[in-house]
Amino acid sequence: MERLWFQHKECTSLEIKKFRSLANHEVEKNITIEDQDIVQLFMSRIEQIPAGGEMMKSFIGTAEHIQLIFHGEQGTQTIDIIRKRFKTPSTGFNTHKIEIETSLYEDIDALLFPDFNKIILKVEQLEFIFPQFSITYKGHTFYDAAPATVQVSTDFFILKSDNIIQPLEIPSGQLPPQNLSTTINDIKLKLITHRTIDGKRLYPHYFQVEAL
Repeated sequence: MERLWFQHKECTSLEIKKFRSLANHEVEKNITIEDQDIVQLFMSRIEQIPAGGEMMKSFIGTAEHIQLIFHGEQGTQTIDIIRKRFKTPSTGFNTHKIEIETSLYEDIDALLFPDFNKIILKVEQLEFIFPQFSITYKGHTFYDAAPATVQVSTDFFILKSDNIIQPLEIPSGQLPPQNLSTTINDIKLKLITHRTIDGKRLYPHYFQVEAL
C-alpha cells in the first residue's frame, strides 16, 4: 500500500512548533500560518520527499525537534522533523539527505527565528520578530495596464519598533524591485526582495533584511 504524507489536502492553517529538545516538549517557539498559499506550498514541497523512507534511526534526548501541524476540517496531520530530517509516513527516515528537506528546513528556521540576512518566506500577516523591531508582510497588489504591456506589482510591509509603525512599499514592473533602505528608532536596515547580496534570487516569494 502506497504511503502518503497527507491523508487529506484541505488544510487551512499550519502550526510550527519548536520544542526545547526531543526529550523536553516545552515549546521554545510557536507560530501559526493562515496564508493559504503558503500552507499549500509547504504541503506540495513535503510531498516531493520520498514517503517510504525505511531507515530506522534513534536520537539522543537533546536532539532538535520541530513539529509541523496541519489543521483542517477533517482533523490535524502532524509531521516531525528531528535533527533537520523529516520523519516519513513509514515512521522511518530517508537514507540520504535530500535537497528539498534542506531547503524546507531553512525556510522553517527563518520563519521561527528571523534575523538579518536570512532568506524569509513572504507569509501574509505573519509578524516576524527581530531583536529590535518587527516586520510584517501585508500582501501585494498587481496592476496590468492593458492594452499596454506595463505590469506593476507592489509589495507592502509594516515595520514596527516600540510605538513607531512605518509602512513600506516596494514596486516592480518594467524594472525589478529595488532595495529599500530605511531607519526606525535609529536602526538602519535595508529591505531586499529581488536578489540577495550574493546573487541568489528572492523574487517573488522571499525577502531579506540587511543591517546597515
